[in-house]
Amino acid sequence: MPLELAETRTKETIGQNIRAAREFAGKSQEQFAEALGISRATLSAIENGKVPVDSAKLVIASKLLGVPLTDFFREAEERIALLYRAAEDVVPAARVRSRFQQFCEAYRQLEDIVGVADTLLSPPEYSYYPDLHSKASLFAAQVAVSERERLGLGQFDPIENIFQLLEENGVRILACDVDQEGVFGISGFSRHYGPCILVNSLNTIERNIFTVVHEYGHLLMHRNWYLNREPTDASPKNEQLEQMAHIFAGTFLVPEAGLKDLFVKNVKGITNLEDVLFLKRQFRVSALVVLHRLKQTNLISRQDFDRLSAALREKQPDSTKEFAPLRKNILVEWKCASRFEHLARKATLQEMISIGRLAELLGENIVETRRRAQEWRKDIAVAPS
Repeated sequence: MPLELAETRTKETIGQNIRAAREFAGKSQEQFAEALGISRATLSAIENGKVPVDSAKLVIASKLLGVPLTDFFREAEERIALLYRAAEDVVPAARVRSRFQQFCEAYRQLEDIVGVADTLLSPPEYSYYPDLHSKASLFAAQVAVSERERLGLGQFDPIENIFQLLEENGVRILACDVDQEGVFGISGFSRHYGPCILVNSLNTIERNIFTVVHEYGHLLMHRNWYLNREPTDASPKNEQLEQMAHIFAGTFLVPEAGLKDLFVKNVKGITNLEDVLFLKRQFRVSALVVLHRLKQTNLISRQDFDRLSAALREKQPDSTKEFAPLRKNILVEWKCASRFEHLARKATLQEMISIGRLAELLGENIVETRRRAQEWRKDIAVAPS
């Protein structure tokens, strides 16, 4: 490629990536130009590939937008489309959305490096169309029943580890600390990256379990609602989609047949909190989810639901804490043996990737990644033969 043409293409690539990162961060041209110390006209010319940006400004742009410097030099890639939890008033911050996007890209690149790209099939789509499906809640419950059957779960048994189950069936999951109140999870989808879910590991394990299945329900039923547009706090909320995802998650995690079987065999007389806790531990969900499922399946009356809900609120005044929390944190257990962790370890231990490149994919600094790689090598060195 002639030098002049190559320079033109580089300017265009950098400009397009700056614009994409700026819009993804929710910054206007005026705001970003002022932060960079340039005029809006100059920024516009840079984003349109008309003028180059000097290296110092590029470093500042990287810090302001929270993206690696190398991202500005990448050829255009498909950006994953996101769906936000419409019932919540909080829109995940730009840094959270950017981290999620980077994880999706890193996951795919590690698959390519190790040579296992496209070995996992995405879950099927159960498209919901309001004009065709009049009863949204019934549709969501039927999808949950069908999906349990497809995954070989049946309609009685609880799920051992939902994170492992979904990952084995083509869902890429990121569990990370998100220091933003009210953010529970995000899901995204594209043909290139497949279905992806982020869960906020600062929340309780019960909340994380429900969140990952809630987002999975969206990915199954509402794929047409995943868009690449920028969200705002004023974005219209679609309560029906959220209600469907709630119904899906409850039915998937606590199947009616299994709940009724345990209830009939183990609960006699007036249902009390101990009964609720017994069922909570069996199905590995929150006490509130159990209460809702008991009411939905007509195992308790509305009056009993209200009585038990009031008793639960007395025991659990802080909504950020779970009443009688599960003793086993299956999220932590899964993270140590996740597919993403395996791909990163394999690429490193077989020297398919440099420490610098790995640090970029993991979103860490070189020192942290080098320490991580040393621990992986130590694991192999002391592993029994």
